[in-house]
Amino acid sequence: MKKKYVLSLICTSALATFILGASTVNSTNVIPTAITAHAADTSFDISNFKDGQWYLYWMPADNIFPQYVDKNYSNQPNSLTTPTEVPDTIISNDSENNTVGQTVKVSKVQLSPNNVSIVGYAPYLTDAVKIEVNEYSPSGSKVANPDLKVEAADDQHPNDSYGVIDGINTMQNNNIAVVKMTPAKPSLTGTLYLFFKKAGTGQFKPSYAYYYAFNGSTTPTQIANTVSNSTINVPSGSKTLKLTQTGYIDPEWTGGDSNVKIDANGNITGLDNPAEAGKTITFTVKDQAVPSVTHTFNIVIPAKTLPNNGGGSSNTTVPSTPSTPTPTPSNPNWNPTTPKNQDGTGLPNYAAVKGSAVYATKRVYMYRSANFKKSQRIATYPKAKRVNRPMFVVLDYAKSNGGALRYKVRDVNHHSKTNGKIGYITANPKYVVNVYYKTMPNNGKITVINKKGIHAYKNVNLTGRVKTFKKGTRVAVKSFAKHNLTTRYQLSNGTYITANKKLVIQGSFKHD
Repeated sequence: MKKKYVLSLICTSALATFILGASTVNSTNVIPTAITAHAADTSFDISNFKDGQWYLYWMPADNIFPQYVDKNYSNQPNSLTTPTEVPDTIISNDSENNTVGQTVKVSKVQLSPNNVSIVGYAPYLTDAVKIEVNEYSPSGSKVANPDLKVEAADDQHPNDSYGVIDGINTMQNNNIAVVKMTPAKPSLTGTLYLFFKKAGTGQFKPSYAYYYAFNGSTTPTQIANTVSNSTINVPSGSKTLKLTQTGYIDPEWTGGDSNVKIDANGNITGLDNPAEAGKTITFTVKDQAVPSVTHTFNIVIPAKTLPNNGGGSSNTTVPSTPSTPTPTPSNPNWNPTTPKNQDGTGLPNYAAVKGSAVYATKRVYMYRSANFKKSQRIATYPKAKRVNRPMFVVLDYAKSNGGALRYKVRDVNHHSKTNGKIGYITANPKYVVNVYYKTMPNNGKITVINKKGIHAYKNVNLTGRVKTFKKGTRVAVKSFAKHNLTTRYQLSNGTYITANKKLVIQGSFKHD
């Protein structure tokens, strides 16, 4: 007859210790602290792993109940970066089931507290705490694993558990299993997280990254600096902002005020509230599983200039802002918001506007600074076919020591390993040009070159799709329209199509 699982509180007799085989965890054979009081309802913070006096059992799949493996488990390291390693096998000394000396494959783990304040003398661990278990990748994403689950006590008690986790050996290499326990009875507080990984699979390394996107954009911007607080400037007219992260096991978003709020998924609303104009609102994300991992975002909302319509007044005080950048004495035209004609001090007329997209027509390199040195290269972009040319967003301008203009850019090649990198590239128009056409085609026609075709829309912001043009279609265009920092072609029926050079080419061409 196979032995039922029990909680360690009712196993107070001295118990033999497991002798572990290859790829196993060594027991320290330390006798746990004795229970000194019958105080089942004593208040206790279950996040206090050490005082919880947790025992750990390794188990095979067939419900044989082994002896204690680690009676000193609460004094062992357990964290996201130093998780408990799951052994492949153990050597049993379970005399009741006649398995002494047998090598048993580990497929389960039982977690049981020896502190009466947690479970008291209740029969199940779930009388005290709710238990969850999930597998996570280094990016913090949950990995579907139907074999990894909390085992029910028995068929008659499907909602109760002795703290047994099935499938602890079924994790993918380099992933991690996280057991989360939260209070089920009023006397308990806090949350306990325990971490497990397969033995011999290397260190678990969370990949932390942060992104933001305005107004429901599906192409979020990656934040380059993951160490310092992030400052995000809100474009005028924006209503919502989505903050996202990777690497966090259990993220918690906080911050905001009575008008600008954030939900549990990092969605921020209220940016267009007039009362918030000119303010900086702070938000923080914290990994509840690893409280030391946090990141702060300072969201800068622009001051709003209200028009004077000749009647009434506003009770909102809005600071005035200059309509043009303040010049510096040494270089009055440097770093403007729009290109100026070349005059020896300002930008040349070919320079791309800040925030606009450019792509490389020949091989280019990204560097750490504006002074290009081979040792400072951080990315290489080979010459590519037009539809595959590497694309960047211009963040700022810089000059080399020799006076050459450089673009400070962010890589926006979303399917590339270099996506999100920030650095400096040449601004030479022989190598880098605007992604969007700035002129009408000579013959009034464009040819679709994108293999998926393009769409025509009712609106200049490319909403309200009305028609699709397949690759190779020649389309007559009648005019040219600007939208923010991009351009569109307008057709004779009033609809709009993109002027992106990676999607269309001026003129009538055969395009394979």
